This record gives sequence, C-alpha cells and structure tokens, in this order.
Amino acid sequence: MNQEPRPPLTGRLRTAHWIALDAALALVLGAVTWQRVLNYAADYRPHGRELPEPATWQVAVVLACVVALGAALAVRRVRTPLAVGLVLAAWAAIVVAAGELMIANIVGLQVVLTGAAVVFLAAATRSTRDGLAALCLALAATQLTWLGSYELWHNWLVAALAHLTAWALGAAVGRHRAHDAALRRHQADAVRAELTAERIRLARELHDVIAHSMSVVNVQAGYGQFVIDSDPQGAKTALAAIRSTSRDALREMRGLLGVLRDGGPPDTASLLPAPTLADLDRLVAGAADAGVRVDLTITGARRERSPALELTVYRIVQEALTNVVKHAATDTARVRIEYRPEALLLEVGDRGRGAQPAEVEAADGHGLAGMRERVGLYGGTLEAGPRTPRGFRVRALLPTGGER
Repeated sequence: MNQEPRPPLTGRLRTAHWIALDAALALVLGAVTWQRVLNYAADYRPHGRELPEPATWQVAVVLACVVALGAALAVRRVRTPLAVGLVLAAWAAIVVAAGELMIANIVGLQVVLTGAAVVFLAAATRSTRDGLAALCLALAATQLTWLGSYELWHNWLVAALAHLTAWALGAAVGRHRAHDAALRRHQADAVRAELTAERIRLARELHDVIAHSMSVVNVQAGYGQFVIDSDPQGAKTALAAIRSTSRDALREMRGLLGVLRDGGPPDTASLLPAPTLADLDRLVAGAADAGVRVDLTITGARRERSPALELTVYRIVQEALTNVVKHAATDTARVRIEYRPEALLLEVGDRGRGAQPAEVEAADGHGLAGMRERVGLYGGTLEAGPRTPRGFRVRALLPTGGER
C-alpha cells in the first residue's frame, strides 16, 4: 500500500506545541536574565565607570519587566499585538526607571531577542501592514536607548539591525507560505477539474452505450412480442439480437466503470479497447437488428487517426443512429465518412419524419449536447437539423491538424 511521506518535524508540530516551546524558551531566557539582575544588584561593582548603584525599587521594576518580556515571548503566537505592546512597554519602563544603570544593559539582550521574535512572527503570519507596524514599533523602542547611559545607547544600531533582519526573514517566510498555500489550492483545483472532466467523459460514454443499446433492445423486444405467436422464428431472432446487444453493452460498461474501482488492480478481462472506426460495422449491424438498414460509405485516403478522435467519430455515429432508431420512423439511414488531408467529415442522415433538434433534445436530453461537446474538444463544427423535403441530418467536421 502506498503511503504519503511523513512531513518534517516542524510540519508535524501543532500550534499548541509551538506555544509550549515559546513558553519554555521564555522561562529559560527570563530565569537567566532574572538571576543576572539579582547577582548584579547583590554585588554592585561600578568598575570605575561611575555607574550608580541600583535602588531596590529600580531592581523591582526591572524584574517585573523581565516577567513581562517572558510573557510577550510566550503569547506571541496567539496574541501578537499584545506581545508587541508588552515588549514596547517593558523596554520603556526599563529605560525610564533604570536607563542609567548596568541592569538595563543586562536586560537589553532579552529585549532584543524577544522583540526580534515578535517582529518575525508578525511579518510571517499576519498582513504586510501588521508586520510593518510591528517593525516600526520595535524601531521606535530602540530609540529609547538614547535616554539611557552610554553603555545602553551605543548599541541601538545593533538592536535596529536585529529587528530589521527579523522582519525581512519573517516577510520572506510569509511570502513562501502564501505561495505554497496558493500552489496547493491550484493543484487541488486542477485535480478537481480533472476529476470533473473525467466524470463528464464517463457519463457521456455511458450515455452513448446505454442509449444506443437500449434503443435496439427496445425495438427488438417490441418486435418479438408482436410476432411471438405468428412467427416464433422471428421472435427467436429478436431475442438473439437482444442478447448480443445487451452482452456488448455490458462489456463496454464494465470497461468504462473499471476506472472507478477503489483499490485493487482492475479486472483486465473487462477492460476492452475503446471502439474505433474499424468497429462501425458493429453499429451498422446493431441498427439493422433494430430495423434500420444503414448505408455506410467511406471516401478519401483512409488512414489511422488518434484513438481519441476515432472514438469521438464512433460515438457521434452511434448517437446519430440511436436517434434515427428512436425518432425518425424510417427503415433506412446513410452514414458517410470522408477523409480529408486536414480534417475528417462525418454525415449521418435519414429520410424519416424529420424531427426538430428541440424534439430530439427533449426526448433524449443529452444526445446532441454530447455530440457538440465531443466536436468542440477538437475545435470542429457540428450541424444538426431537418433536411429538405424531409429527414434529419447530422454533419460534423473534425480538424485533424495533419495527423498521420
């Protein structure tokens, strides 16, 4: 049994898994920063840079901002705007409360990493406008470093570049995902269109097979019922024709429906080759069994055409003869096929009562429409209508494009 390849690990992770990873990263990064801030506050050493010693309330504000930054990183996938706001507010509070202190520099790394992660996600998963808004807010936050110490503001360019890089990567990932999703939708639409076309083709084939065969069966059954008492031999002949016609129809139907089997190899015994122009004699014999003698004429330099084109011609002749049997009230019909260098001409006519195309469509529902569809696939033309003084004619011209 064929199995789809497993997607990569990142493709198997769900949103809950990513949120858990973000929360774990936020916890680790926040714990490291928290410990560094406490260590610095407990063992203050200006090292000659004359940085003031942090007050207790300043340490408390910075530690609260560390928690806020961790929360921003943890909720960035489910509350992106909230995460952007938390990063901006936390950094503003740190700069205002402790911008001149070393603890602001210690928290700076967490601020840059968290801000870059939030900007990346906004650019990758949200609209272009939202991504640009997150970038602008992040760049505005980097400008707050100018309110702090020299050690703080001289790194503003590094922070700005980090946010710009995160936005560019996120935008690229977002475009790639959008293109991939559009490609999958296109492929799904193409598959659906192909399946629809295949269903239409099968429906057309089944209609042609059933309509023709059942018409012959109906005529033979009526004839057999009429002569069963007066002409037993004639009734036997009608029953034999019914048996032969129904057997051929069943074999063709099995061949058509074989492609619809779900699972397992098809039954090759039931998959017969598609009918070609060489099988027209079978149609002529079937029409004769139904009481319509067909004069088949083939002119021009006879040559092999593509199987699809020959099947189209076969089905048009089949449908036209079926309409003769059902609607023309005549015992003769004429089929003419002319091979031309760049086209194939087909005519099927009779001298019956000359039913109008609307009558044929109303009684049949699919016949002439199916012919038009088949001819249209090859860019050909189809004429179907009454003849003068009486009768009905179907004329199809199918371009072959110089097929050999």
